[in-house]
Amino acid sequence: MNKSNAWRARVMTAVVASAAVYVPTTAIAQTSNDELADLVRRQAAQIERLESRIQALETDGAAASGNAGMAPQSSGVAADSSRSVVDSRQQPQSGPGATGAQTSTGSMASMQKQIDTLKQNSVQVDWKSGSPKFSSRDGEFTFQPLGRLQYDYSTTDGSRFADREIDGSEFRRLRIGFQGQLMEPILYKVEFDFAEENVGVRDAYIATKKDFALGQGVVYVGNKFADRSLDGATSSKYIWFLERNPVANAIIPESGYYNLGVTSAFYGKNNWHLSAGVSKGQLGDDNNESDNTTLISRAHFNPIATDNAMMHVGAWGFYEDFARDNIDSLTDSERFASHFNDNVRVYSDTIDEPETSTGYGVELAGLAGPVAAGAEYGRRTIDTRAGDDTDYDAYSAQIGYSLTGEQFGYSTKNGTWSAPDIANPVTDGGWGAWQVMARYDALDYDNNATFAGGTGHGTTLGVSWYLNNYTRFMLNWINWNTNNRVPIAGDPTDREFTGSDDGNTISARAQVIF
Repeated sequence: MNKSNAWRARVMTAVVASAAVYVPTTAIAQTSNDELADLVRRQAAQIERLESRIQALETDGAAASGNAGMAPQSSGVAADSSRSVVDSRQQPQSGPGATGAQTSTGSMASMQKQIDTLKQNSVQVDWKSGSPKFSSRDGEFTFQPLGRLQYDYSTTDGSRFADREIDGSEFRRLRIGFQGQLMEPILYKVEFDFAEENVGVRDAYIATKKDFALGQGVVYVGNKFADRSLDGATSSKYIWFLERNPVANAIIPESGYYNLGVTSAFYGKNNWHLSAGVSKGQLGDDNNESDNTTLISRAHFNPIATDNAMMHVGAWGFYEDFARDNIDSLTDSERFASHFNDNVRVYSDTIDEPETSTGYGVELAGLAGPVAAGAEYGRRTIDTRAGDDTDYDAYSAQIGYSLTGEQFGYSTKNGTWSAPDIANPVTDGGWGAWQVMARYDALDYDNNATFAGGTGHGTTLGVSWYLNNYTRFMLNWINWNTNNRVPIAGDPTDREFTGSDDGNTISARAQVIF
C-alpha cells in the first residue's frame, strides 16, 4: 500500500471510530449516572485520539507536499534546493503529491467537524460539590443528584417521669432528590424524604433568575424551604447541633418550615440579601379545606466580611391569617431534648378560635479565625376572635471553636451557616476537622393566668468530627429543664408531664451528604 492509500485508511479508521462513540443527546438523557460517567470518559479519550491523529496527518500532509515539489538534486545545486522547497509550497501543486496534500486538507477538515460535533453533544461532569453535576457542553442544561442520610441515637435519664427515660435510634432524615437548570434562566429542584412512615416532599419548585447591577434576583414557585431565622434558614446538613434552637422551632407559622406558594429573593453583591414569600397552606393538605395564608420575609447584612472575619446582622418576620373553617384551636409544643424523645416537651395552653398570628426575630452572629458565635431572639403573638390574645418568646446563644483551625462555614449570600472547608480530610490521611460547641436555649409559653403555658431551659455541649466535606459524626449532651404548668384537659396521654422536671439527654449522629 502506497503512502496516500495508507493515509486514507487512517482517516477512514478515525472517522468510523468517532461515529462509533457518538451518542445523541436523547440517548444520553435515558442512561443512568454510571453510564453517563463512563460515556464521558470514553468520549474524552476518543477526542484525544482524534486530535492526535489530526496532528499526525498534518505532519504527513506537509511531508507529502514537500516531497512533490522537490526534484532530484546534485551536490552542485545545493544552495538552490532550499529555495525550491519554499517556492513549491507557495505555488499550486499538480501530480500525485498535490492530490495527497489536497485530500489531507479536506479530510482533516471533515475530521475536525466530527470532533466539534462530538464535543457539542458530550456531557460534562463536575464533582466539586460531592455529587456529579452533569451539564451540556454549553451549560444550558444541568442535572445533579442530591442525597442526605442522618442516622441518630438518643438516650435520656434523670427525669422524675419514667416515660421520659427512653433510648433508641432513628433515621432523622433520609433524603434523595435532584436539582439543576432546564435552560437559562429556568432552575428546578425536587427532594423526597423517606425517614418518616410516609414519603414526604421537601423542596419542590421551579425558579427563574435574573442578574442586575446590584446582584441577582430569583423567583421560586412551589414548595420552598422558608427563609426564617439564622438557625431556621440554615440547612440541617450544616446546623451546629443535632436539633435547631427553639427560636427556629417554636417561633414559627403553622405552615412550618416550608412555603407552598411564591418566594422571591434578591442576593446583593455586597454581602446582603432580602427575601419575601407568600404561601397558601401546606403540601399534602386536603384541597377541600381552606388553608392559612402566610406572608414571610427575612433580610441580612454583613458589615464585616473578610477572609478571616465576619459579622452578621439579620431580622425576619411573618404574618398569617388563620382559615376560620380549618383551625378551631391550636396548642403549640416544642421538643426540648431530641427529636427521638417526643415526651420531653414544653407545651403552651390551648388557644381557642385563633384569628391571626404575627412573629418576628432578630439575629446577630460573627466569626474570627477558628472562633464563631451567634445569638437569636424571637416572639410570636396570636390574636383570637374572642379577643383573648397571647404571645410567647424564645432566645438562644451559641459559641464554637475549631480545634483543627478551620473556620466555621458561613454563606454571605444567604446569611446562613454552611459547611467548613476541610483542610486535611481523613480520606487523604489527615485528621479531618474537629469542632466543639456550646449553646443555651430558653422557651417561655408562660404568658398570663389565662394562658398557662410551660417553660423550658437547656444547655447543650457538642462536638463535631468532619471526616471530609461529605461525612460528619456528631455528639451532643443536653441538660434540660421543663415546667409545664397545667395538664391539657382531655389529652392526658401526651401532656401528663406537668410540674418541674429535669434530666440529661445524649444524642449522636452519623451523617453523609452529597
